Parts: sequence; C-alpha cells; structure tokens
Amino acid sequence: MSLLAKFQAQLPTAAKRLLIAFSGGLDSTALLALCYQLRCQRPAITLRAIHIHHGLSSNADAWTQHCQELCQQWQIPLIIERLALATTGNIEATARDARYRAIKQHWQSDELLLTAHHLQDQSETFLLALKRGSGILGLSAMQTQNTLYGMPLCRPLLAFSRSELEHFILSEKLHWIEDESNQDSSYERNFLRNEILPQLRQRWRHIDQAISRSAKHCLESQLLIEELLEEDFHRHCPAQANVFHLNAFKTYSIARQRALLRLWLSRLGQSMPGQKQLDALLENVINAQKDSNPQWQLGELIVRRYQNNLYLTPQFTDLCNYSAELNIGHSLELPDNLGLLESHKQQDGILFRWGSQQLLLPLTRQAIFIRFGHPGRLRYQPNRPRETFKKLCQAAAIPPWQRGRLPQIYYGETLQGILGLCQAFE
Repeated sequence: MSLLAKFQAQLPTAAKRLLIAFSGGLDSTALLALCYQLRCQRPAITLRAIHIHHGLSSNADAWTQHCQELCQQWQIPLIIERLALATTGNIEATARDARYRAIKQHWQSDELLLTAHHLQDQSETFLLALKRGSGILGLSAMQTQNTLYGMPLCRPLLAFSRSELEHFILSEKLHWIEDESNQDSSYERNFLRNEILPQLRQRWRHIDQAISRSAKHCLESQLLIEELLEEDFHRHCPAQANVFHLNAFKTYSIARQRALLRLWLSRLGQSMPGQKQLDALLENVINAQKDSNPQWQLGELIVRRYQNNLYLTPQFTDLCNYSAELNIGHSLELPDNLGLLESHKQQDGILFRWGSQQLLLPLTRQAIFIRFGHPGRLRYQPNRPRETFKKLCQAAAIPPWQRGRLPQIYYGETLQGILGLCQAFE
C-alpha cells in the first residue's frame, strides 16, 4: 500500500472539507503534502491551512513566510493567527490551549481539523500520562478521531513513524523548518523525546509500536466501561449535557461514582481530573450539607451543586456595578456573554426580549436602564405583599449563580421587571 493510500484510509470517508494545522515542521509539512496529493486525486476536497505564530521564537516570522510560500505554491488558502503568550508558568500547556482556541475561531462547522501527530508523539503522550498517574482513559493517549474544543479532529498520521514521514518529505524534495525549542529538554515532552525514548528504542526496537498497542488496549477497556455505564449515565444526564442529576447517586460504590463523573466530564470535553480531585468533588460538593450550594473549580470552569443536581458552568463576572441605557426600539449587547437584549415599541407597551424570555412593560418617557444584582424585596403581582428576590428565584428554580445575571429593567431609578423572572409593581 502506498503512503498516500495508507493516509487516505485513516480519513473519514465523508470528509470533504479539511482544515490543516500547519506549523511548517517536518510532520505538518508531510500532512500538508499528503492532503495536496489527495486533492489532486479527489478535486471535490476543499483544503485550508492554519498557521499559529506563537511569538516565542525570533525565527517565528521566517517560519510564517515559509508556510505562506508553500501554501501559495499548492494554492491552499492559509490563515495566519498571531498569539501573545505569557512566558511564565507551564508554557507547553498555555501554548497548546491558546493554539486550539485560536484554531476554533477560524474553524467552520463542516470542516474536519487535521493535526500531524505521529507514532512517536503517541509514545510521548502515553508516557506523560503514565507520569501523571492517569487511569485507562489518559493512558489511551491520542485517538485517530475524536472531538477537541468542540471541533471534530483527525490525526491521520498516528500510525506513521517519523522516519516514514521524513523519507516521504525527502523523496518529494520538500523543506521544513526546525523549531530550536524542540532541543530544550527542560520541557517535559522534549525530555522524553531527546533523553528517554532514544534509549528505550535502542534497547527495544519496537517500543513505539508496543506503546501504541497498549494505548489501544486502554481505549478498548475505556469504551467497554462507558458501554456498561451507558444506562446509568443516561439516568443521571437525560437531557442537558452540563447538568448531572444526583438521584440515587450515593447508593453506588465509590469506583462507580468516580467512573460516572469521569464519563460526564469526558462527554463535556473536559480534561480528566485526578483521583484526589475527584475525591474532593465527592466530599466537598456532592456530599456537602443539603442546604448549602457548594462549588468546585475545574480548570477555568466551576462544578456547582443546586437542588440535587451538578452543573458545569464558566466562572462568571460580577455584574453588580453594570448599568447601561437602552433606547426604545434598539438592542443592547449584554456583558459576560449574556447575549442580546431587544426592545420593541408596541401599541400597549414595550416588549423586551432576551433569548426565549420576554416581558411586556408599560410605555414610558423616562430613561430605561439595564442593571444586574439582587434587588431585595419586590412585588411581583398588584395588591400582593412584597417577596424577597431570593424567594422568588427559589420558587422559579433559578440557581443562585444565575440570579445576579438576570437583566433588570429600570425606568429611571424604579425597577419595572426582571427578564426570566417577573414584572415588578409599586
């Protein structure tokens, strides 16, 4: 089987639009060349490439120019995204996260993202997972196809050795760039690549293939666990993916509880927490007192508990000091990704619309302001006693962290209504 045929066999047959992560190095140059050759055979395939300029090397501009020249030669549209990364902390993890977030901004929903990870990369990923004490999910390392940052991802070179790719590139008389940081063994992956794995390969010639087999065995075991847990999982996550119901959860063994939580976080595309982190989640959130609303930080997200449910949410901005004027008939982009609030003048009042929520309020000549926070006590029906904002939100089953994010409509300094909750009366 030719290299191109072997490569094509790794791609989903339905893939017609490919977005290629192209650094200009040997691996991604081989990937770009194989995609170009595939397009020559199958003209219906559409290719785009994206190059991330990390700004960490004095050679980064030259690398970008190299990528531009090759893409122009093959008539492959190239996106160049420039990043400004902090040079402190875990640079490897920071750069990886920023890289995929940048790619996500340009990815189109009908595209398949291709990356150039190969057999030796799989060995490094496996050993890094082993160093972290990962379970079988982490030890399954990289899959040929999966979803990452909400994008369908394919690694069609995962079965190829680096020497195969180098032989192919040389036979095609192509050039590639060398990132000098790859020689810096202070980075964990480079330490394995430069110091450890060469010795292992010298002692055991087929160590990369053996590691790849072990990763596949771990993946099969993980898939079997997920299959056996599927009925339980759907009992706890029947609808909203980011909500996990805790009914009868405490009747399970600790091992089953951990497995279900890992499955939930995995389905949400989150990195796997370690056992200590999972145990902290079980003890401090799931097993916390019933009348509390505990939370637990997972990377940049928060796991929260409310009314016997777990929720995975972002870290929200405090909006208590926000105030913006809204002109009738206009729209307002709300802060912190809360979306668009619209206002429409009608014969019988002003219709305010926010997503699926709407509220019809009387016409006014006063200035209209949109604010957030906790307004205290308010009257939600005429001639009824005032109720606390907290009690009204509890009756409407609105979680505590969402209450301060409901848009409040003021005419002058008088509260008129809260979208998603009620109208307010004097």
